[in-house]
Amino acid sequence: MRRTIWAAFPALVLATVACGGDPTDTTQATTVTTVATTTTATEAPTTTTTEAESQGLLFVGADGVESTITDTSRIVSLNGDLTEIIFELGLGDRVVATDITTTYPPEAEDLPKVGFGQQLAPEPVLAFQPTLVIGDTQIQPPETLQQVRDAGVPVVIFEYQTTLAGVETKIMQVAEILGVLEEGRKLADRVKGEIDEALALAAQADEKPNVAFVYVRGPQLVLLFGQGMPTSAMIEAAGAVDVGAASGVIGAAPMTPEALVAAAPDVIVVPASGFAALGGAAAFLDIPGVAETPAGQAQAFLSYDEAYFFNFGPRIGKALLGFVKDLHPDLTTG
Repeated sequence: MRRTIWAAFPALVLATVACGGDPTDTTQATTVTTVATTTTATEAPTTTTTEAESQGLLFVGADGVESTITDTSRIVSLNGDLTEIIFELGLGDRVVATDITTTYPPEAEDLPKVGFGQQLAPEPVLAFQPTLVIGDTQIQPPETLQQVRDAGVPVVIFEYQTTLAGVETKIMQVAEILGVLEEGRKLADRVKGEIDEALALAAQADEKPNVAFVYVRGPQLVLLFGQGMPTSAMIEAAGAVDVGAASGVIGAAPMTPEALVAAAPDVIVVPASGFAALGGAAAFLDIPGVAETPAGQAQAFLSYDEAYFFNFGPRIGKALLGFVKDLHPDLTTG
């Protein structure tokens, strides 16, 4: 039986894509133009910094809205992964505020916050007098985005990417609208190289362990992640089987003891903050069903910072490599 739940999760949870379409389809075309120049989301953009600043860059976002970008000096970023990309591109000094999902780098974490991007109000955003607001298709509600646009501020919305291939697309699109294509290409190539290194190591594994990603924020909020979530792409790329996806979960669903026991994960991955707040392994084992799994019996729990593990930003290749090594400790890179 396929179980699906679409919900606005607490801060730092990546909400499942609920705005229509196949949840695994994250490569919808976005159009970028300067005057008559057009690219798709998977093509290398062609606009130069000079063109973007002098003529204005027209970007048709994943929400179908056209934005003309002429000034990127004051940016409000509504997603942690996009904030990380901006800083990696060397333009962190242009970010004047972020939403609360930005927890890295440290200098960005210290920036003022406009609230939670999935429950956004226009007033906190406009208070920082932005010249550009960026986010992805998780940002809600659309009425807030329209109010910001009505105030004369361009709002660029990117597709919510849940595949490793989508990371390059996202980096290049951010670099395009900020007019730093050369830096974007270098960053995208570096991240791709790190991902490829992790994939090559994972390919050496002899076995595919069954892995579950369980989102926990105390005993009352326990979710099993599945198809269409970035965690699924990470698990599969690491040479493992995502038991959530395999059991028919789309997005995130309340975890039942019966479902977890039936999935029989060898390893359970959990968010570090939720795992710690719960009380660690002993408290996690008290959640019905956990102790009856192979992972529970072996206490094979892996915890990672959420922004590091499934933000799909510039650190994703390094995160994947670490995950591969944790899942397959017998593998070496030497």
